[in-house]
Amino acid sequence: MVRFHWHVEQGMSAYMPPGGITLQKDSQVQQASCEIEVPGQKETLPAILTLPPSYLKPDKVKEVGIILGHGSNAADWNGKFLTELAAALACQGYLVVRCYCKQKEQRRQRMFEKALDAAATSPFARGVTRWLLAGLGNGARVAAVVGTKCRGTISGFALLSYPLEEPEPMPPGKGRRNLEATPGPPDSTPVLFVTGDADDMCSMPHLRRVCKEMQSSDIRFVVMKAADATLKPPQARSHNAAIVRNVADTVLEFAEALNNNSLHDSSLPCFVPDASDEVPAAAATAPITAEVGSASAEQGAIQQGDNPDQVMSVLEQQLPGPEQQLPGLEQQLPGPEQPIQECEPVSDIDNEKQTHEAQPQLSAYQRHSDEPVTFT
Repeated sequence: MVRFHWHVEQGMSAYMPPGGITLQKDSQVQQASCEIEVPGQKETLPAILTLPPSYLKPDKVKEVGIILGHGSNAADWNGKFLTELAAALACQGYLVVRCYCKQKEQRRQRMFEKALDAAATSPFARGVTRWLLAGLGNGARVAAVVGTKCRGTISGFALLSYPLEEPEPMPPGKGRRNLEATPGPPDSTPVLFVTGDADDMCSMPHLRRVCKEMQSSDIRFVVMKAADATLKPPQARSHNAAIVRNVADTVLEFAEALNNNSLHDSSLPCFVPDASDEVPAAAATAPITAEVGSASAEQGAIQQGDNPDQVMSVLEQQLPGPEQQLPGLEQQLPGPEQPIQECEPVSDIDNEKQTHEAQPQLSAYQRHSDEPVTFT
């Protein structure tokens, strides 16, 4: 038997072994198992392309393709949740790609990108012109990172249970950092966040503060009730059919809006910043009283997060006007009829001594204030 093989780029190809296409009877979608030959890697990269029922007709395949990244448990790539999610999307005409990589997160980023390249060059993606990058858990972070550097046209991001509370591991010897401020590329690419109300890795207050810092022009987020960080019911061993269906419907609505360029008509909740996004609740402080001149604390208090116009109003009440003078200033300055007292000459030795004695003792930070400061 002959295997089906296609070229991806120089030194890279992919193939589908004999009997690689199977039919899912319940959903009537096809699953094409393939192996991707990645340069510099001994083992091939397993991947599954979930094909729409009408995949043989390119005009029946949606222009937006979808790639799903698994979480920290690599076995989930072909588990119940991602398999049913891929089937639900493929039933509506979307080509869905999944890949398997049990290596560390940095390595998974490269494999995720290679799987995208292989899918985009496959004959099954002839009608696909744009891609929606999606992932679950730290697979969502992998999708977000790859979206900043891949060569394909990215239509949007669907980030499921994005791990805001989990630091992103760095290469050996470079510590750890959290990629929470930029889940997507620094442009107007739309982003969909899906999180559970019991998700300890992506709390809603934290997510709102992160969304406020993002540069995307359109951010949507949906909260699944009774769902944890894996979008399962808390303490449950498997995914709930209702949650899987709700997640699939949410991602499908987002994909449809991207495919039809009608995101402005989508009913998915859109992020709108409010006052609660300014300062974390744990960092809230007591009111700071500003006292200027002889003004008392009763004249106004400036609090962290106050509106700039309110702050200026308080300061204008406390600062003296142009017709007012600072208290005690008339007694300190000599009048025109008072002669200026002459000072006795001071020798250079005394002057140098006084200057040395008046020199304040600088701290280590003040002595090197011109040097860059790194906060760790």
